[in-house]
Amino acid sequence: MEEQFPFGEELFLSAAMIAATVFFHAVIIAATAAIFRATSSSAWGMMRFVRDSVMLTLLSLVLMAAHLVEIAAWAFMFLNIGAFGAIEEALYFSASAYTTLGFGDVLLPQEWRLLGGAIAADGFLLFGLSAAFLFEIAARLRLGGERAH
Repeated sequence: MEEQFPFGEELFLSAAMIAATVFFHAVIIAATAAIFRATSSSAWGMMRFVRDSVMLTLLSLVLMAAHLVEIAAWAFMFLNIGAFGAIEEALYFSASAYTTLGFGDVLLPQEWRLLGGAIAADGFLLFGLSAAFLFEIAARLRLGGERAH
């Protein structure tokens, strides 16, 4: 007897992974925003330039680390469901799909192929959140820490 809803498990895993990674990313953004607010100062001239440059660099590194954790989470999920047999292959596929690069040299098994689109959509969304956050911080730095309009 065929399944009534053959893609149910894929859709559930997709929704769960997207919810988990978006929540994780939101926590990272909220925490770094709180740190930014707490460390904002009224430096001027070269000191302000150095402070702002260091701040944007550190924020970028924190966000990249968050993306790497999210890619690893997808890779471990792929290992857990048996889609890949080795961590290297799972990480490679996850990074390729998450960044929407998608070389196509490593593919998901047919029964899990919908997860490829889910990870790409997740990465696209989270890179967008990161870019929006960095843009907002850069705007606030440009305005001297005041609320950007």
